[in-house]
Amino acid sequence: MKLSKFRVGWWASIVAGIVFLIPHLRDVSTILGPLAPYMVQPSTSDGLNPKLLGLWYEEYQYPQRNGVVGFEGTTEFFRNRTYRINGLLKSTTFLPVPLSPYTTIYNFDGNGEWQASDDELVIKLLSVRMRVAARLLAGMTLKIRDTSRPPSTEEAELEHGLLMAQSQRYDIRSTKKSEVVLETNGLFADSYRINMTRTKQVYMR
Repeated sequence: MKLSKFRVGWWASIVAGIVFLIPHLRDVSTILGPLAPYMVQPSTSDGLNPKLLGLWYEEYQYPQRNGVVGFEGTTEFFRNRTYRINGLLKSTTFLPVPLSPYTTIYNFDGNGEWQASDDELVIKLLSVRMRVAARLLAGMTLKIRDTSRPPSTEEAELEHGLLMAQSQRYDIRSTKKSEVVLETNGLFADSYRINMTRTKQVYMR
């Protein structure tokens, strides 16, 4: 919801490789798209876009190296320019034939700071908790762990990498009372959109 190195610029690829997760921490994905350092703050007097305030539901996926990353959950933006996010992060790696795809599902909880103008949103993750909820092979559950336990080495590395990734930027394509559309760059010089719909209920796992 990663990373030894990443390219300074508007965007840097940080997406998960599940089977070889620890050696490829720089590819771990964040929750709303690939992370990148973004040093320029949104051009607004107070950094607050009131149209984004409140609780939003999102469900989407985007391609990663040898697979896809998906997220389902809620994000809440507060007037004091903090936010919280929680949901399920699903990372699938396509293995060489004849092996079936391998999926890891994480419980994801985080919070941080946000700023936004009419045209752009920047968020910075300040704390995060990731726990493996399940590992799937060919649709069959291989392992489900106690998510209340201390983090494993894998999970601790993921959390540390996310916090090192600094901040993340999105273009705001449209804002309505019950829907916001964001756009961000993908890993392969592409872009994709994230539709957030207003909700009254925090995502329940």
